Amino acid sequence: MGWQNFASTLWLRWIIVVLILGLPACSGTPPDPRAREAIIPATTKVSDPSTRDALTLYDPETGILRFSTSTPLLDSLKIDNVLVSEPSSAAPYGYLRKIKAIRREGAQVVLETVQANLADAIHQGWLEAADDLEASDLASAMALVEGLSVGVVQPTANVGDGFRFEARFDETVLDINEGDVRVKVRVNGVFYFNAGYNIAVGIKPRFGIPPAYVDHFEAWIGFEQRAQLQVSGEANAQVNKEKKVAEYRFKPLCFAIGPVPVCVVPTVYIFVGATGEVNLRFSYNAVQTAQAKMGARWTDSRGWEEIEPTPAFNTSFDQNFDINAGLKTRAYTKAEGALMLYGIAGPTIGAQMSIELDVAVPRDPFWILRGSLRAYYSFIVDIPVIGRVAEHSGTLYEIGREFGRSPAPPPTITIRTSPATVQLRVETDLAQFFRVAHPLGNVDLTVTSNLDGTLYSGSWSTDPNSLFGPELKRTFNTVGSRTLTLIARYVNSQTSSSLVLDVVNTPPTLNLQYGGDPRQGQIYPITVLITDPNEPDTTRLCGSTQWSVEAPDTLSATTGCSVSVTFGTTGARQIRVTARDSEGATTTRTLTLDVLPPPANPYPRITDYGVYSAEYTGGPIHCGSVRVASGSTINLSDRGCPTPHRYYGRITVENPNDEALTYDWKLHVSPPGFDNLLLSETASTSYIFELYNVHNSGLRTDDCRVTVKVNAPDPSRSKGPITVWTGRCTYYSFTLR
Repeated sequence: MGWQNFASTLWLRWIIVVLILGLPACSGTPPDPRAREAIIPATTKVSDPSTRDALTLYDPETGILRFSTSTPLLDSLKIDNVLVSEPSSAAPYGYLRKIKAIRREGAQVVLETVQANLADAIHQGWLEAADDLEASDLASAMALVEGLSVGVVQPTANVGDGFRFEARFDETVLDINEGDVRVKVRVNGVFYFNAGYNIAVGIKPRFGIPPAYVDHFEAWIGFEQRAQLQVSGEANAQVNKEKKVAEYRFKPLCFAIGPVPVCVVPTVYIFVGATGEVNLRFSYNAVQTAQAKMGARWTDSRGWEEIEPTPAFNTSFDQNFDINAGLKTRAYTKAEGALMLYGIAGPTIGAQMSIELDVAVPRDPFWILRGSLRAYYSFIVDIPVIGRVAEHSGTLYEIGREFGRSPAPPPTITIRTSPATVQLRVETDLAQFFRVAHPLGNVDLTVTSNLDGTLYSGSWSTDPNSLFGPELKRTFNTVGSRTLTLIARYVNSQTSSSLVLDVVNTPPTLNLQYGGDPRQGQIYPITVLITDPNEPDTTRLCGSTQWSVEAPDTLSATTGCSVSVTFGTTGARQIRVTARDSEGATTTRTLTLDVLPPPANPYPRITDYGVYSAEYTGGPIHCGSVRVASGSTINLSDRGCPTPHRYYGRITVENPNDEALTYDWKLHVSPPGFDNLLLSETASTSYIFELYNVHNSGLRTDDCRVTVKVNAPDPSRSKGPITVWTGRCTYYSFTLR
């Protein structure tokens, strides 16, 4: 399907404030200016340039810091000291660590540390700074899914509308495969945003442990967003999933409280997701705009307070849809921002804009469009950098409204082939010649022929993802052209179309089977393999097949599929065979052979051959052998009486000198367009060839034949290969372990 661009703009500006308001009883008053004077305990050590240069490894997870050599600062460290550093090559976000062990490995110094709090390093201080993030501040932009490119907006006219950062979606897929749940949601387009920071950190001393605390925490987010969505998906279960698709991490921003650097890493995340009840496929377009301001505040005296928003919201819907069955799904995009102290952790605020399509089939209206805008926050003020203050998360607001509903459209009928050709008396799937489509679900279809009446009337699947699709298999018993009329109905709407169908009869195809050098006076077997798509009964075709030769040559029979010729003279001799089908169409083949003089030793001489059935015949012996007529169908799974296999090939050879003869037996099966060797025995000493299944799966019935070559000690006197029998075999076509 065609994809429409998805364009979303988001203005994202962060204000995160941590205020120290004096004593807890007076936490609502402004801070005393004297509290801004930095008090740094002697246990706090600030990494100098030589120490930063010596750092070769910093692992935030294990807390290991490894230095290539000692420095005066490292020599002065003691257990429980706090070591703080601005960014360096080995610690790109800086660090704030409490020392738990010190050891030396040769010239190297290794520190074992845990995350420290700001209150461990600073007993009193105040920091305030604000600015916009520029393209030059971006340290890394990472796409977390295929089909997404992220980075800064290139300065091109009329592109980006002044935004600095972008994420471009190109068939970005939210793919869920958990148990029996299969869900895919796709997004296409571009996402623009700007970001800024406003940070204030205050630390105040107190009596007790720990010696400092935070009693005010405030954060705001303001945004203006426009989204043009193209959403498509397929699913079979309840959906509630989202995927982070991009992460923008900016360069660390470091500010000083006294000599101590406080480093903040602004980070922005972008998500796509889907929730709801989905069945089969869906696709729709929508446009949304929203403006809002949201935030939350925590104070020691009043706890959490939400900053009341006044959002504006609007949605429109483009009726470009392709929906099967029923669905009630919500697709959304959202952006989250965070200020990560020393790149470790920080508070989060996000905005999510959703579009929901409620479809019921059949229903009028068949779809109802709703939009929603949700703002949320998560202030878990227990991050290692700040220390535990409070914890809170929730929804600031969620508004939604209905924006539209629609009646059902009519079905569409596409004629793929007209006129279309089909074979007489051959079952044909007429669905290959047309396609019926509807975006909502199945339709009622009627197909009638001006010569054959009603061919179909009932429900018709329009699912484009069906592995095989609907079928309309019919067999026509008369040749000629006819017109098919198709009428597709959905609720109160309908569409009609027509196509021309030509039913044709194809003449038989002949394939002559023979082998070895023909000699004067010797019986020479010839078999004709007849194929005719319009004749299911090959036995009847054999009965109408005519053979002829010129004197002095003679035939064992003038009709049938297998005959023997006795040539009365040498040289070029001709054999003609003609097959006629039920409609009188004929095919003639002429075979010319170079007949050699009689051999000095004519033996071994073939006198009889065929396929036999070992079956119950009654009488005192009970079991016997019955010749199987050419053109019959045999089942290779049948058990014999008393042998394990019912059917076998047999040849009778005149061999007065009792020579050591061998036999090359073969069973060929011929699915349409193929000729496969199913079973063979080479250089067998037996004149009997048992026919049985060599596989265990894929049961089918196809044309088949049995051939044999009689090998004499003198190869020049070998006979064949000849076709012993032709007919149809029911057999297994492959092996399943």
